[in-house]
Amino acid sequence: MGLVLAFVHVGCASPRHERPARFDSAANDGHDRDAAAVAPAAAPVPEKVAFDPERSMSVHLLDVGQGAATLIELPCGAMLVDTGGELNESFDSVPALQAQLDAFFARRTDLERTIGLLVITHPHIDHVRGIPAVLSHFRVENVVDNGKPFDELVRTEMGALRSYVDDHSKGEAPVGYRGVKTTDIVKKNGFTDGVVDPFVCERFDPVVRVLSGGWDIDPGWGTDNYGHLLFDDPNNHSVVVRVDAGNASLLITGDLEKIAIAGLMKRYRDTRWLDVDVYEAGHHGSANGTTRELLAVTTPLVALISAGPASRQRSWTAWSYGHPRAGVVELLQEGVGQRRAEVEVAVGTGMKRFVNRAVDRAIFSTGWDGNVVVDMAIDGTVAVRP
Repeated sequence: MGLVLAFVHVGCASPRHERPARFDSAANDGHDRDAAAVAPAAAPVPEKVAFDPERSMSVHLLDVGQGAATLIELPCGAMLVDTGGELNESFDSVPALQAQLDAFFARRTDLERTIGLLVITHPHIDHVRGIPAVLSHFRVENVVDNGKPFDELVRTEMGALRSYVDDHSKGEAPVGYRGVKTTDIVKKNGFTDGVVDPFVCERFDPVVRVLSGGWDIDPGWGTDNYGHLLFDDPNNHSVVVRVDAGNASLLITGDLEKIAIAGLMKRYRDTRWLDVDVYEAGHHGSANGTTRELLAVTTPLVALISAGPASRQRSWTAWSYGHPRAGVVELLQEGVGQRRAEVEVAVGTGMKRFVNRAVDRAIFSTGWDGNVVVDMAIDGTVAVRP
């Protein structure tokens, strides 16, 4: 690893099976805040520092246009959350994803083109389009999804995933599979096992944990403005993943929306499980994917947004959805704890409507920055590569 911009946060250690059940003001170093006072005092843009690759993990927010694919690099393995992405006359996320993974494995030859864990947060095409290509070009050892049925729109992609698991269910090295349901999750402790967390590195033991998954029974979410059951929206069944590398932590919520976010917060109230250093903003920066209350609990140093550029004016793009929304970027400006060099970016005020906005907090998006890499050391140092 080269020199990187470093953000330092000293947090609570993350043992594999336990973590303090309640916030403690003395131990928390003021890192928790109530919902009415989200805005932290921002630290300045920091100096460069070197990382030890054997005692850190790197989060690669891959550029798949309007979609999501996040590669988590560990000293002893690789984890991929979702597979993008956008497809139109101007951009095809599948070869873009494959090229980025090829480049990664060309550098990490020790991993022998093996993905230790593939997580599919939910079966929407902008999260699953690259599944067949990933399975064709790389070895996948473990698979986690929400265990829910999928519709015809993603039958090719999700069918390929389930067939891959079935075809490799026997033999000397069967593929591990977990369809994690919310009923599997121990209250306030999430869920982990050897499939969800297959990684044990020599210098430290990273921890992968699922905090939410598919629901079997409607918890009373009601209907949206069009009278549709919110329970029927796959977004609300997104697998929520937390990854800890010592004192550094990452949270990915997929496309979880407000009603399910509220339930997530209720489940983990008075715990540290949602308090993280890096937060991947839900639903590509959509207005319904991040709330002020969630940011007050997560208190991130860095926020990531997986979305396409506003300049690509096609259907099913960031431009057509208005992602990321200006209101969410404003919340992140208030709630993210570190700074970046100021940039002017396009933010959505509605579908196909954008304005320019100056951003000086540590908010990074594939739509503005292309690929983004965040290095996270076990001592709590968090850095975004320039």
